[in-house]
Amino acid sequence: MSGSRLSRISLKSGYKISSCNINEEQSTRKTILLRRIFYLIYSTMALKNLKSLFFVEDPVPADNNVNQTTNNPTVKNQPVVNQPVTNNQNIQNIPPAIPGTPVIDQRIFDSLQKALENSNMQGFDYFEFRNSLKSLSAIIPDEATRFRAVFATAASSGVTVQKLLESGNYYKEVLNKEFQKFQEALAAQVDNGVIAKQKQAEALTLAIQQKQQKIQELTQEIMAHQEEINKIQQSVTDANVKIETTKNNFQLTFQTVVSEIDNDMVSIQRYLQAPTA
Repeated sequence: MSGSRLSRISLKSGYKISSCNINEEQSTRKTILLRRIFYLIYSTMALKNLKSLFFVEDPVPADNNVNQTTNNPTVKNQPVVNQPVTNNQNIQNIPPAIPGTPVIDQRIFDSLQKALENSNMQGFDYFEFRNSLKSLSAIIPDEATRFRAVFATAASSGVTVQKLLESGNYYKEVLNKEFQKFQEALAAQVDNGVIAKQKQAEALTLAIQQKQQKIQELTQEIMAHQEEINKIQQSVTDANVKIETTKNNFQLTFQTVVSEIDNDMVSIQRYLQAPTA
């Protein structure tokens, strides 16, 4: 009785132990599976973020565009025709470029304004007078009133009309110097971008003419060589015919002479040799 009870206890305890082991094993597998899922999600997100640093994903096309592409068999099955490319353009036939209508270039305008600002003299002169006129243009639309208002303020500081005119001429000289600099830069640009290219084109044109002349000379030499070859081939043909004719004549003459001798020997035997008893 005690033995059977002990065995049942041991069986129950073994069952409990094995159940605990199974639960622990399942828990371990779930933990590993969750770690793998988290790693895959993290890797995907990290890869997408890293990819965005180097690539820009194309936007998803609208549904109507997709439907038009998929539902239009003529567009889908339309063959692609390769247009021939021709390179027969002659540079001498290209018309000269015509400059467009002049416009106020903001970049040049800002550069000139910067030159005036850098050359601004001390005190109130035409430069400050001009800036004051611009700042009051919205407040005082009338030009005469605006000029008189600004001059009245400047006159209180000792500014005269003569000073404004003299300083205006000074700033015109500043702009003239900028114009001279522009002319020098333009001339350099013309030398580098136009004259140099023109000289290069002229050199290439001369090279083409020289090569065309060389091609013409070589063509004439080839024609002369071809004519000489024809003459040589004709002389070879004539020599072959002469040799073959001489050979045939010799063979015929030889056979004729040999035949005559043979015939004479037969006749000698027939007519001169005594008959045998």
